[in-house]
Amino acid sequence: MSKPKILIASLLKPLRDPRAFYRLGISLRETNKYKINIIGFSIKKESGDKNFKFTGLSLKNRKGFSRIFAAFVFFKTYRKERPELTIFCTWEFIPFALLGKWFYGGKLVYDVQENYAKNIAYNLTLHGTKKTLAKFVVNSIENLSQPFIDHYIFSEHCYIKEKPDFKPFTVLENKFQGPIGRQIRKEKLQFPKFRFLISGTITEVYGVREAINWFKELQKIYPDTNLHVIGHCPLPSFEKVLFKLTEDSENILLELSENPVPYPHILEAYRHADVVLMPYFQLPSIREKIPSKLYECLALRIPFIFSKNPQWESIAESYNAGIAIDFLEKGMEVAIMQKLLNSDWYDKAVPEEALWVNKEEAIFQDLVAKLLSSKP
Repeated sequence: MSKPKILIASLLKPLRDPRAFYRLGISLRETNKYKINIIGFSIKKESGDKNFKFTGLSLKNRKGFSRIFAAFVFFKTYRKERPELTIFCTWEFIPFALLGKWFYGGKLVYDVQENYAKNIAYNLTLHGTKKTLAKFVVNSIENLSQPFIDHYIFSEHCYIKEKPDFKPFTVLENKFQGPIGRQIRKEKLQFPKFRFLISGTITEVYGVREAINWFKELQKIYPDTNLHVIGHCPLPSFEKVLFKLTEDSENILLELSENPVPYPHILEAYRHADVVLMPYFQLPSIREKIPSKLYECLALRIPFIFSKNPQWESIAESYNAGIAIDFLEKGMEVAIMQKLLNSDWYDKAVPEEALWVNKEEAIFQDLVAKLLSSKP
């Protein structure tokens, strides 16, 4: 008997995205029960294996016709593959997923990784009429599609309250899916060649500019410290701002890309870092979520400095894992550095709650099996 086909699709995420590939895809491949096709952004062709296929989307830009074309590629793949189950994580694919289900069958799972309407409202990317129209379009498509979605996956617990009509649902957080860091970290940090890291998506609301300014103040006192900024910077205008800000700083390395950075490169940067910075603005669209890099730091046993947030502080305090600060406050550099150097970080066992394989993997595998075994 042939194996059921499962399609995992995203628009702007890379083919080997931490969630789509490393969490969802690998979890399904380990069962050896399915044929999996992952759709995502790619600048080169990816080879698969007997249970894995990749369908790359090559977007010339992140707007307009490129995104519409990518949605048509998704539908074309759906028509060709006729998947028994499709998991998609972007609202733009919803109309085409519904068409695919209508014409060719299969069940649909909406993996809600973002509250898109809330992001539009608070993340400083759109203004005025464009913002109002964008929110209306996203809300309309998501709400009208509800009767036809078989299941929702929430990447954050806060979506239970923010999306009360999205049912049935399962919460699967963005926990760390790789090897844990029992042998990666030392208990005490080393000085004076101290390495800070900012990684992930590099945008204004993630506080990158403020963190760089904070580091420059700290560097006046500790000149041998280093900062590495690596990640996807989607706005060329903001990239120019950051390069201008750091042009006179030899100890700041900007490794910015217009495309998503491969996840193994991010993990390699972690392995060379002493401390990770998480300077997120505490906007309504951010403060209720738990950054995936927080789980990464816990699993790899890397201390982190983060914007003040009660939920994050509770997690950090449980494992002696980090320091909450105001990145705009000056005069605290010495105190923060002394705490970094004098603390015994991660004085408990590896945080099991940070690991995908301990709970989420089994829940996801069971969910897929139940969806495929139930009647349409």
